Amino acid sequence: MNLVDVLRAGADAGGWLDRPAYEVDGAMLTHADVYAGAGRVAGALAGAGVRPGDRVALVLDDGPDFVLAFLGAAHAGAVAVPVNPRLHPDELRRVLDAAGPALVVGRPGFSAAGFAVAAFAELDGGEPVPVTPRAPDDQVYATFTSGTTGVPRLCPQLHGDPIVHHRSFAVPALELGPDDVVHSVSKMYFAYGLSNSLFFPLLSGSRVVLNPEAPLVDDVLAIVDKYDVTALFAVPTFYRKLVAHPGGDRLAKLRIAATGGEVLSAALEERLMEVLGDRLLNGIGTTEVGQAFTHNTRAARRVGTAGRPLPPFEVRVVDERDEPVEPDVTGRLQVRGPTITLGVHEDGTAMRADDWYATGDLASIDVDGYVTVIGRLDDLENVGGIKVHPLEVENLLAGHSLVREAAVCAVADDGGSTRLLAYVVRADGPIGDDDLAESLIALARRDLTAYKVPRRVVFVPSLPRTGSGKLRRHVVRTWRP
Repeated sequence: MNLVDVLRAGADAGGWLDRPAYEVDGAMLTHADVYAGAGRVAGALAGAGVRPGDRVALVLDDGPDFVLAFLGAAHAGAVAVPVNPRLHPDELRRVLDAAGPALVVGRPGFSAAGFAVAAFAELDGGEPVPVTPRAPDDQVYATFTSGTTGVPRLCPQLHGDPIVHHRSFAVPALELGPDDVVHSVSKMYFAYGLSNSLFFPLLSGSRVVLNPEAPLVDDVLAIVDKYDVTALFAVPTFYRKLVAHPGGDRLAKLRIAATGGEVLSAALEERLMEVLGDRLLNGIGTTEVGQAFTHNTRAARRVGTAGRPLPPFEVRVVDERDEPVEPDVTGRLQVRGPTITLGVHEDGTAMRADDWYATGDLASIDVDGYVTVIGRLDDLENVGGIKVHPLEVENLLAGHSLVREAAVCAVADDGGSTRLLAYVVRADGPIGDDDLAESLIALARRDLTAYKVPRRVVFVPSLPRTGSGKLRRHVVRTWRP
């Protein structure tokens, strides 16, 4: 098999080959155009010396170039490696070194010392070639983890994996079909955005609206309006910006508003539901799994949770001895399933998990199987020998009407004692505000145990985030106000 063969056969059987697949800046590709273009790119890649199993790095923005280059690499039996084109040059170099591609596909004028580079335009005119047969357990693409700790890791997925993700998530949770118009704020160089904008729509016959630019609230709302988007994907912090916008009520026209990538706080969920109602569907996934493994659905939804496991994936919560805990007890979240990849072996083969994989999340599971994620284990702060999860404090502060977002971390003073600091981004008004700082500390004193109360509030214009919207807590921990 080859994933591209499976995608095209599904489009043919579903009768949507001639229907729109992608739109961007007035340009449109049908589903048939997508597969024809992939064949041309595959021919050019073969002519450039790319062989089955070679990696092809795609340093491209979301757009038709990305779609055709990705599927062209898969068509040729190569392994597509999406890379964020907005990375700092030093980080981009480290990522390319880790990927070790036979070819890098970039924008016109792009260069990468030590690597063969081609602009997409050089590939699109290739002579089409037949699809290269591959086994279901051959690699088809590899994505980098988002790097919240500063060290991204390459995680391959196999030709059969997107089919598993579609059947487990897109069908029961998203219910995507040919009448849906999809827009993903998360870009295709992340695992979440890749499935949202590539695999799921192609397997469902949906139409995708792409935005090659960095996402802005005004642009996303304009896309929702102009194209009558029915399925929107974004991280919680971006939804916060959308509903805070004067035009945020336009999101009410959506069929579903899916979110993941970080913990959805109770305060934010309540605010989002004022606009989105039961259209809001929250879940969790990891790059290692390849997509969501628990999710709320329209048929099974519980506020305050990340939904229930999506078969064939299973989840459990264990204590520090890896023993399963009782319902509603907080512990370490683990997942088991057929697509979990932990990285690559020295010979380049996929490092598959054959048992329970620890996601790094603190969570609990109730008697009905709904998962509540508390936060990340590596987010824990040590204050006077006591472990504090900053998310609890951050969610409380972010619930204030004048706060857009907050990050809390422990800072050592000159004497070696640690204290909590809260870095706060105001929703509006001046960056500094002594009255608001006092109000936030008073709020924390009222609702939290004393050792969880920040000793100081520092106002900042923004918080550092990854391209997928996750807080880069390791950066915040280096700040010295």
